[in-house]
Amino acid sequence: MKTIAVIGAGGKSGQTFVKAALAAGHTVKAGVHRTNPFTPQERLEVYTIDATHPEDIAELLHDCDTVVSLIGHTKGSPKRVQTDAMKVITTEMKKQSIAKVISLTGTGVRFPGDIISLADKMMNWPIALIDPNRIQDGIEHAEVLKDSGLEWSIVRVLKLTNQSPNRFTLTSGGPGKLFVPRAEVACAILDILASSEYSQKAPVISR
Repeated sequence: MKTIAVIGAGGKSGQTFVKAALAAGHTVKAGVHRTNPFTPQERLEVYTIDATHPEDIAELLHDCDTVVSLIGHTKGSPKRVQTDAMKVITTEMKKQSIAKVISLTGTGVRFPGDIISLADKMMNWPIALIDPNRIQDGIEHAEVLKDSGLEWSIVRVLKLTNQSPNRFTLTSGGPGKLFVPRAEVACAILDILASSEYSQKAPVISR
């Protein structure tokens, strides 16, 4: 069992992952940005943090084995929140000799060999048009991870939902599953935590 630092734990995906990680027997240090949505329970510590502040990240990562970043763009969030936070996270991971980090982002972050469906193109096109900073931030945060020298993995999804989990697979380049329950993301991350198969890779949640 691992001690996992979860950044962005207060969001919908973060809360779902924390619940799954605790159910799997892991210890979680949950970093939340504003309010604490969690009830007190064993193997869970909650920290109020700003992921771009080195001192906050240093405290959160202390005595952890691995890091999971579920930082997402919300109304009013900085344009480069993923990138700026990941620079701080990877720097502190090296200081504390933590090797493994898993991050969640969208399929708008492309990798060589991706199989891009028409649905993917149609869903990412409006985002690129209306909120290009969101996709660019995902791309740049991926570059930070690729240059970090750490054992990184990036889980990519198309459209997140709160539906019940169903069958899914992790593929090297898709095509991505159209609607992805957050519970499936949690399962995928736990699978990656348990193996080195996706080290330095960016799998896509597919059917």
